[in-house]
Amino acid sequence: MLGIDKRLMVASTRRWLGIGIGAGVLGLLASLTLYWFIGRAIDTMLAGGNLLAAWLPWIVALLAAKFLLGWLYRTAQYRASSLTKLTIRDRIYEHSLRLGPAVLDRKRTGELVNIAVDGMDWIEMYYGIYFVQFVIGMATPLLLCLFIGFTDWVVGIALLVSVPLTPLFLGMMARNFRKASERFAQVNAEQGARFLDSIQGMTTLKMFNLGKIRGAEMHAASEQQRIETMRLLLVNQMMILFVDFGFALGTTLVLTVTALLRLDAGLLTPGAVVALILASAEFARPLTLVGQFFFAGAIGRAYAKKIAAFLGEEPGVADPAGAAGAAPPLEARPALSLQNLVFQFAGAARAAVDHLSLDVAPGETVALVGASGSGKTTVTNLILRTLAPAAGELTVGGRNVDTVPADWVRAHLALVPQDPYLFYGTIAENLRIAKPDATDDELVAACRAANIHEHIAALPQGYATRVGERGLSLSGGQVQRLAIARALLKDVPIVILDEPTSQIDLETEAVIHEALEHLTRDKTVLLIAHRLSTVARADRIVVMGNGKVLESGSHTELLARGGVYAGMVAIGGSAA
Repeated sequence: MLGIDKRLMVASTRRWLGIGIGAGVLGLLASLTLYWFIGRAIDTMLAGGNLLAAWLPWIVALLAAKFLLGWLYRTAQYRASSLTKLTIRDRIYEHSLRLGPAVLDRKRTGELVNIAVDGMDWIEMYYGIYFVQFVIGMATPLLLCLFIGFTDWVVGIALLVSVPLTPLFLGMMARNFRKASERFAQVNAEQGARFLDSIQGMTTLKMFNLGKIRGAEMHAASEQQRIETMRLLLVNQMMILFVDFGFALGTTLVLTVTALLRLDAGLLTPGAVVALILASAEFARPLTLVGQFFFAGAIGRAYAKKIAAFLGEEPGVADPAGAAGAAPPLEARPALSLQNLVFQFAGAARAAVDHLSLDVAPGETVALVGASGSGKTTVTNLILRTLAPAAGELTVGGRNVDTVPADWVRAHLALVPQDPYLFYGTIAENLRIAKPDATDDELVAACRAANIHEHIAALPQGYATRVGERGLSLSGGQVQRLAIARALLKDVPIVILDEPTSQIDLETEAVIHEALEHLTRDKTVLLIAHRLSTVARADRIVVMGNGKVLESGSHTELLARGGVYAGMVAIGGSAA
C-alpha cells in the first residue's frame, strides 16, 4: 500500500490507519456541513430573517465534532506509527535470531543498527505524518467537487478540471523522490556503519596513525550525506511551492473569481459564495501538509524497502514445520553422531566440510585439530545449528536434528568460544544469561569452579560490578573464566570448547585448565585447540584437512603412527 510492504502493515497499523482516515473524512464532511450552515445563516440574515439563533446549536455541535474528530485523527496517526515502530522493530530482532550469526556475520553491524533505529524512526514518521494525510489529500478534491457541485454546478466543473492534476503531479514527484530518498537511505546507513566501525576499531586506528585519514573519509562521507539531504529538501521545496502556489492559491483564486462572477450574475447568493470560499481552503490544507512532509513518505518508503529486504532473507537453519511446541524431552547423556556431512559456503571453490563422519560417545572427549581452513569451526557451527548441512545426517541422542527445533539441540550444548562475548551490564547479569533464575549461591559456586570467584569478590561492587562494553574492563583470562562459569551454570551434557586457551599466557592457562576440568567432568566434550597441552588430554584426537577426517586416535597412537598429527607436533610443538 503506497509502496510499503504488507509485512510492515501489522493488524494494529491497519486498524488505526482506518480510524485515522475515517476521522479525517468525517472531519472534512463536518467542515463542509458547517460552511453550508454558515452560508444559509448569512443569506437568512441578509433577507431580514433571524434563523442564526435556531442554527447556533447546530453550528456549536459541528464545531465540537470537528474538534473531537481532529483529536481522534491525530491520535490514530500517533497510535498507528508508535505501535508499528514497536512491532516491526521486534520483528527485525526476531528475524535476526532466526537468521543467526551465520547470516548476520556477513553484514555490517552499523547498517543493521541504522535500519532498526533510524529506519524505524522514518517508518514512524511515514505512518504518523504522511500516510493518512496523503489518503485524505487524495479524497478531499472528490468530496469538495461533490459539495461545490451541489452548491453550484458551474463552480464545481471549474474545480473538477484541476482535480486530475493532483495525483498526476504527486506521482511525478514521487518518482523523483524515490531515487533521491533511496540514495539518502543508503548513504545514511553506510555513514552509520562507518562511524561504528571507527569506534570499535579505535585502538587499531590509533596504533597505525590512521585517525586523521579515517576522519577525512568520514568528513567526505558526511559531505555526501549533506548533498543527498539537500537534494531531498530541494525536491520537497519544489513540491511545497507547486502545491502552495499552484494548487492552493490557484484553486482558491479560480473558485473565488468564478463564485463572484456567478454572484454578480445573480446566480449565487452571498452566503453560498462565503461557503464556497471557505470550502476552497479545505482543498488546499491537506495538499499543503502532504507537500510539507512528502520527504517523510519518500524516505519512509526507502527504509521500508530495506527492512522488507532484510525480513525476506532466509535463515541458514530453519525449524521443521510444526516443530514448535512439539519438542521431545531432553536427553540426559546423548551421543553425538555426524554421518557424511557436506557443507559449502556460497561462492566457495570447495566444500568446507566434505563427507565427514564422526561419532562422539557420551562422556568422551574428542579434540579436532588441523590447519586453519580445515573445517573445524564449520563442524562446530553445524552442531550448534547455526549452519545446516547440504547433505548427510547429524543426530543428537539418536534424533536427526532436521526433525527437531534448533532450540532443542542447543539445550543440550554449552559453548566456551575463543572470544567470549560479554554484554554491557554487571557480572551477575552476564552469568545469568546461562540461567536467568540462578541464585546468588549458584553464581558463586559456578565462579568458584571456574577459578574466578576470588577476583570478583575483591572488586568494590563484587558481582554487581559492570564489566563494560564487550567486557573490556576484564583481562582475556578473566573473560574466559566467566564464559566457563556460564557453561557450568547451564549444566548440559555436551560441552564445546573452541580454542579456550589460545589467547592467554601459560600461567593463566593452568588456572583455566583446572576450571575446564570442573566443567567437563562427566560431560561429552568436543574440543578445538592448537596447544598440545590442551589437545593431549583428549580421549581421541581427530585430525582434519580440507573438510575431511585425515586420521583419528589418541595422542600416543597418533605420534606412534608418524602421520599428519606427528608432523604437526614435530614442527612447532602444537597441534596446528
